[in-house]
Amino acid sequence: MILTKNRNVLPRDYQLQEYRIQSILGHGGFGITYLALDTKLNHQVAIKEYFPSDLAVREEGYSVHPKFQKYKKNFGWGLKRFLNEGQALATFQHPNIVRVLRYFEGQNTAYIVMEYEQGESFSELLKNNKILSESEIMTFLPQLLSGLQAVHEKGFLHRDIKPANIYLRERDKTPVLLDFGAARYAIGNLSRSITALVTPGYTPFEQYQTKGPSGPWTDIYAVGAVLYRAISGEKPVESPARINVVKLNDETDPLQPITQVARRKKYSKRLLQGIDWALQLSEKDRPQNVKEWAEAMLPKSYHGSLQSSPEPFKKCGKWRWIFLVAVATMFNIGYFIYGHTELRRQQVIEIQLLEKKAESKKAELAQLKSEEIAMQTTIKEANAQFQKSLKAKEVEQDRFNKLKQQIIAKEAYLAQVKETLKEAGSKIPGNIIRDQLQDGSLGPEMVVIPAGQFRMGDVQEGGYKDEQPVHWTSVNHFAMGRYEVTFEEYDHFTEATGRDKPDDQGWGRGKRPVINVSWEDANAYAVWLSEQTGKKYRLPTETEWEYAARAETERQYWWDNEIGTQRANCQGCKSQWDMKETAPVGSFSANTFGLYDTVGNVWEWTCSKYESQYTGQEQECINDDNNQSDRVIRGGSWFNKPRDVRAANRNWIRPSIRYYGYGFRLVLVFQKKSSVLLKNDIR
Repeated sequence: MILTKNRNVLPRDYQLQEYRIQSILGHGGFGITYLALDTKLNHQVAIKEYFPSDLAVREEGYSVHPKFQKYKKNFGWGLKRFLNEGQALATFQHPNIVRVLRYFEGQNTAYIVMEYEQGESFSELLKNNKILSESEIMTFLPQLLSGLQAVHEKGFLHRDIKPANIYLRERDKTPVLLDFGAARYAIGNLSRSITALVTPGYTPFEQYQTKGPSGPWTDIYAVGAVLYRAISGEKPVESPARINVVKLNDETDPLQPITQVARRKKYSKRLLQGIDWALQLSEKDRPQNVKEWAEAMLPKSYHGSLQSSPEPFKKCGKWRWIFLVAVATMFNIGYFIYGHTELRRQQVIEIQLLEKKAESKKAELAQLKSEEIAMQTTIKEANAQFQKSLKAKEVEQDRFNKLKQQIIAKEAYLAQVKETLKEAGSKIPGNIIRDQLQDGSLGPEMVVIPAGQFRMGDVQEGGYKDEQPVHWTSVNHFAMGRYEVTFEEYDHFTEATGRDKPDDQGWGRGKRPVINVSWEDANAYAVWLSEQTGKKYRLPTETEWEYAARAETERQYWWDNEIGTQRANCQGCKSQWDMKETAPVGSFSANTFGLYDTVGNVWEWTCSKYESQYTGQEQECINDDNNQSDRVIRGGSWFNKPRDVRAANRNWIRPSIRYYGYGFRLVLVFQKKSSVLLKNDIR
């Protein structure tokens, strides 16, 4: 249970309709869950508040609003579906699904009220690498699958099953599925970035994709991952890392089957094979529904618990419904009378406070008036004395004014010359530029890249199909980040804007390249830097990136066609960081343009939309933040093989995904300005 003074949460003892906030039970990217007291029925409830932290902020009066105007559409979209979700989840009447009591709107957001029961999460049970026996697993698994089947039969997916979202009741240790903040109608196939929940180790690969084929098999993968953790003591390898090894590098799946991990332990072959079945990378290779999976994995004595449940209230009689409507009507009338009286009482208190403030302001005004009269008298006397002194020094003052005008004119000319020299320097290839931010600090180092033409794509041949066709293209001159953006530079941005700092995986911050940032995070940094400097910063296009990385060569790597030794950080580069972590920026030699780390270290985001063949998109930027098309990433990372860190290699990913292999660098676009006359015209 959490007690906090965070300004983005409702405070303790805050009255939300008939509920008094007591503490915070938990919070995530899309909502905050509170423990509250129902003051009318005198029992505790759990209340989930719609609060997407990336989009929203809490203002005075505790109302919730989008951070910026451009987030208004996504915020409203999520709010509507949050209410639809509360309405739909309220229809569930299953002992292993959290029970929704009601839902309502308020404070410019929405709330879902749920039953609160004493107990612990499954993640608490598994703390300190605890391993469960098969008999312990069977005390909750059949009931958990029964609840999940009920969710799927209604056309829903949970989409965020993990140990923290499985709750064990204190009284009988029966499981309850929690946090349906990710649940959406599966048959509607709604896929938007605001609902994309990714929990490393428990999320299948289709949830990392814009239009991944989600279905019951998606939740089955997550439950299989939970069972894998309960038996092995470790969570499974993340699905993108598995895909990267199996699909891109054509190597063995790094996730060791549980049938091998637990082969010498006392677990049934049926249970272990069922877990491995659920954790298949391809959704087509997994069980397609809970019933099919359970019948293969559980003893026959448990199969009866998975029969479909009858719909609640199906046999309600006419008079029972009339009675319920009448009770609801009486409750609403009583609530209106109570609300009107309470509103009138608050208005009287506010009027009294305003009257007291008016009396205080009146006294302050009288005091200020007296001080003003005394000050005017003093000023009048001082001005008379000044006039006398001024007459005696008219000649000196005239000379001083002329000299001052000359100094101002020369200072203006000097500033004009400096600006002209700076602009001229930005056009000299190889020059390093650093713009000043509004707090006086300096932005990232940028290297001037000359205009030119080059052959783009698989020039050496032997690459991947999406590196075709090889074609001539040209770029105007621009400046590019000398290094990948570092944690030091990105942390400055997060502190200035109030954004969350990304995780450094325990490798260190400072001069390390920033990781665990999405395309949206990188683009926000570019927008902020542009506002700070008055210049145009953005992510590079694919064409700009490959041109700068090749540095006027047609080799696989800017130095040679072979990866060599200690030239970069990748799998097989023979550096001290290979397959372990990122290297501090600038640890290896720069290319002939003066750019560091264009080979390996971290994948770098571009602003271009991915196409499986070059069609011209590689020369363009996607300017719409709401466009969820896959973006191109370039350069490879510390865990990729030499073939995948070539200058021509391409990869793609959704713009909302954060990962410890993803970073970025920016380009500075030169804007045309009128020339300045370098001539001293001051006389």
